[in-house]
Amino acid sequence: MTVVLHVLEALEGGTARHVSDLVTHVTGVEHHVAIPPRRIGGVTALGAVEEMEAAGATVHRIDMRRSPLSPRNATALWELRRLVNKLSPEVIHGHSSAGGALARLAAVTGPARSGRRGRPRRVYTPNGLYPGAPAAAAERGFGTLTDRLVAVSESEARLVATRAIVPDDRLVVIRNGIELTPPSKGGPDLRARLGLDAAVPLMGFIGRLVPQKAPGLVVEAAALLAGQGVEAVTVIIGDGPLSGEVERAITERSLTGQVRTLGHLDRAAEVVGQLDLLMLPSLYEGCPYAPLEAMRAGVPVVLSDATGNRDVVDHGRTGLLFPPGDAASLAGAVSLVFSDPDLRRRLTAAAKERLVTHFDIRAMAAGTGRMYEEEGSARLS
Repeated sequence: MTVVLHVLEALEGGTARHVSDLVTHVTGVEHHVAIPPRRIGGVTALGAVEEMEAAGATVHRIDMRRSPLSPRNATALWELRRLVNKLSPEVIHGHSSAGGALARLAAVTGPARSGRRGRPRRVYTPNGLYPGAPAAAAERGFGTLTDRLVAVSESEARLVATRAIVPDDRLVVIRNGIELTPPSKGGPDLRARLGLDAAVPLMGFIGRLVPQKAPGLVVEAAALLAGQGVEAVTVIIGDGPLSGEVERAITERSLTGQVRTLGHLDRAAEVVGQLDLLMLPSLYEGCPYAPLEAMRAGVPVVLSDATGNRDVVDHGRTGLLFPPGDAASLAGAVSLVFSDPDLRRRLTAAAKERLVTHFDIRAMAAGTGRMYEEEGSARLS
């Protein structure tokens, strides 16, 4: 049985979901997961820990930080190296930028356990590549320590190739996937919590309130829609360092009735079906989960035409795309969906078909399992 050590520096958002799904659905593997006790400066997805342990994974607590310059990561690296020496995994799989860096550095270890040969194979899943030249240079540097880079969407893979992070023969695309069967209904009644009538159209944003997700653009678009007389309420579900900025923007634009915030909700997938439309104006992604869950629930999606997002949506057929950072285009796309019921029906029907062909979690698990088997065999060759 292949032993895999996952390393994740912050258990939150889509990355926590991704690792939890791998641990739960990739069988024939002895999964170990190194995570920090809590996310400093963010929300800790404790439910993901419970899911990993329920699936049989062994969880190891190592205090890590998302900031690459944090002194705490030097201690974390030493602890990870001790763990690698103890477990002697065939594969060490780093997730996200800091987790990926720590995992690959920790793979340079001492003597392997009896019966195993060589160092662990180093696998890295960025789950969204930071923009900018400094980040690209750092990724290229760590690319020399990477045996396999897993892109979770085709556009992310193209960006990896364009930036020359790893040679093409070390790059593989394994799309994110979700369960095709919707979860049982649960979670709060959004309209009841917001004090809204059942007939009020409800638009939503679900995600971390960080610059990558551009939540401020949702507020700008809501202001434009209100000015056009569109009668709808926007709910922002999530938390993060931009929460205060978002609240100020709502107040300054006199949108306290039209834009509401609910903070972080556990198991947001259970409430996405209550929305009439989902917006995601991200500047970049790997392959986001929220729009996949909305598509499964029959909710139309409007996404920025950014890396990762553009793989989720076939523009005009399964959803709508708009230029990143363009609030007017976002508002126009939302208005189009609300004004054309036939378009809405076509988008949601085609979106459910696209989930089956492109984003089935069973395909993701099978592809990852084959990759682990190949890398484990390469270590022993």
